[in-house]
Amino acid sequence: MKKMLTDSELSAFAEQLAMILHSGISTLEGIMIMRDDTPQGPGREILDAVYQSLEETGDLADALESTEVFPEYFTRMTQIAERSGTLEDVMTSLFEYYSRQSTLMRSIRDALTYPLILLTMLFAVLIVLMTQVMPVFREVFDQLGIEMTGISAAVFRISGIVQRVSAVILVAVVILVIASLVMLRTGKGAPILTSAITRLPLGRRIARLLATSRFCKALALSLHSGLDMGESFELANSLTKHDEFEKSVKQANELMEQGNDLSTALRDAGIITGLNARMVTIGFRTGTAEIALDQISDNCQDEADVRIQSAVNMLEPTLTAILSILTGLILVSVMLPLLGVMANIG
Repeated sequence: MKKMLTDSELSAFAEQLAMILHSGISTLEGIMIMRDDTPQGPGREILDAVYQSLEETGDLADALESTEVFPEYFTRMTQIAERSGTLEDVMTSLFEYYSRQSTLMRSIRDALTYPLILLTMLFAVLIVLMTQVMPVFREVFDQLGIEMTGISAAVFRISGIVQRVSAVILVAVVILVIASLVMLRTGKGAPILTSAITRLPLGRRIARLLATSRFCKALALSLHSGLDMGESFELANSLTKHDEFEKSVKQANELMEQGNDLSTALRDAGIITGLNARMVTIGFRTGTAEIALDQISDNCQDEADVRIQSAVNMLEPTLTAILSILTGLILVSVMLPLLGVMANIG
């Protein structure tokens, strides 16, 4: 499987192509210019493949898809743009979208670097505590003839297990943290983290926002192109990648087939609500539905970005709290029996 382009690379590609199209140069000639200006390497090979395919078929979306390095969202949006004659506008939109994604991923990477290092240090402290300190206390209690019960006994049993496999645990944690840092620094880990966040219970709202953003953006372009509503829904829905949202889209499509207008169908299906539904209704009355949908898409994307950033920012204090509680529990389980012995001696 080929390596997919990063958000920053996709942003740069879309920006250059939008500038070329704005100057009046054809898509084929623009790709050729981009290829000739790119030094030898993987980037030039990709542009060369796009150019050859575009020269044969005249279809940019197919040319991009044939390279297997452009994400489906990019190729699908390009497909809609070609059919609607809005390739320059879509490339500008894709540039802004992937530029924002790149900034978000970089922010996530920077926010996670310190917690990962902190996690390694705290794990190291726990392992030292369990393998070096706890055995000393165990010897003291054995010499005093104190029999451990309850939590104290459980902690000492765990200490014995950790002592036998401490080297394996420490090496595994270090490798995991280093691998995570490398992935984040190369731009691969942050999208994985985003995907993981959206699968958590607290991340379902984020997943829904991202699906709504993509759907509204694609639907706005489809309506602008003059495509029929059924085809517009099919193209827009193919970008959501969200099972629950796809059911809502199907419901909205059925409502439209029953004679409801688009804004009513989207509202009753739960795709858009409140102010957003009102914006679409007014947009249809004034002939600016595409603008309203585009604005809704941007608003949903902004809210999703904020929620993702907040989820990442919560990671550091959460990890610190959990590991601090574990450390305190271990120390308390040792100190309480020891204090009891000292009280009896007193």
